[in-house]
Amino acid sequence: MLSLQDREVNTGRQRELDLVKGFLMIMIVFIHSFQTIAGVEAAESNVHKIMFTLFMPTGACLYLFTMGFGSVFTRHSKPEDMVKNGVRLLLYQGLSNLCYAAALLISFNIRNMITGEVAGSRELYAQNMYAALTFVNIFFISGMCYLVLAIYRKLNVKISGYVISAVIVGIVSPFTKMLVSENQVLNWILDMTFGGKGETSFCFFPYLSYVFLGYVFGKVIRRVPEDEKGDFYKKSGIICGIIAVIWFACCIMTHPTVDRFFNYMIEQYRTPGLAKVVGSFCSIMFVFAIAFWIMPMIEKWKFGYNKLCYYSKQISKIYAVHIGVYYVICGFAAFSGFNVKECLIWSVIVLIVTDLLVQGYLIIMNKIKRV
Repeated sequence: MLSLQDREVNTGRQRELDLVKGFLMIMIVFIHSFQTIAGVEAAESNVHKIMFTLFMPTGACLYLFTMGFGSVFTRHSKPEDMVKNGVRLLLYQGLSNLCYAAALLISFNIRNMITGEVAGSRELYAQNMYAALTFVNIFFISGMCYLVLAIYRKLNVKISGYVISAVIVGIVSPFTKMLVSENQVLNWILDMTFGGKGETSFCFFPYLSYVFLGYVFGKVIRRVPEDEKGDFYKKSGIICGIIAVIWFACCIMTHPTVDRFFNYMIEQYRTPGLAKVVGSFCSIMFVFAIAFWIMPMIEKWKFGYNKLCYYSKQISKIYAVHIGVYYVICGFAAFSGFNVKECLIWSVIVLIVTDLLVQGYLIIMNKIKRV
């Protein structure tokens, strides 16, 4: 019989978290192929739209949820540690943008030196360079969320306060996204905070709900004895799975065509309302339950299990590097764009190349530390 303990009894590494984050990173690499190197036909294909709508209930929501979850288990959970993590991630955002721009600059000009400039590619280069320099990715969102968590930890906010905050953010987000300014700089700040203009790839405020709920989930799971986690995930997985299916089915019925469903999901992905927050939370809980139950099978496949754990541990590095690899491909291809089959093939290649680059970086850093 499941019972939450009065004290924290489960404070070790949660292996299901590694599986969830590992699978998440693979999904991110595949979906980003259609968002960075795809031609118009592939970007507007049903393959991309279906992949996105299936990925959307979790995706970045799951990334931020696991961040909140992981903040409960990290050794660096003091408010000052979270502030340091937040500032570091914000710096990573700026640094990664400069690296992406450099990747475009170098690859595009090398291509031109070898084959000559393709007609019309200079305009596409300028557009992509602007996108790379103003790109708002998960580092900005995570950094800002860490700063908010630091404030909550400093104020000793109770668990109920996190839940209430998540609900409030879900209710308010559809209204805050209406904050739009005529000033270009101010509007860019408002956009990456609330998502009203729709020009930045991510916005910070709406995703606080998932961080808060991830933190609450982490605090709850610490009170579930290890030998009762199976019962916990069975009950929570069934309940949340049913709610997630009902929510997803309602979204399909109210937006019956692929295009309408895709457009609705894009809007909800950027600025989720309360219904989306609840639906995604239940989807994430269902994913955690599945990960827990398939874990014994995955563990038997040593290579796959170790690789997923590696992706989980190095998720920030892999996230940062794989986008740069896609930009290199864009530059060398003179932004010609690839079809669906080519995008899928490139996804596998980029995953392998990114893996090797991160491993190489870790080897070099370990050697430097030993010197």
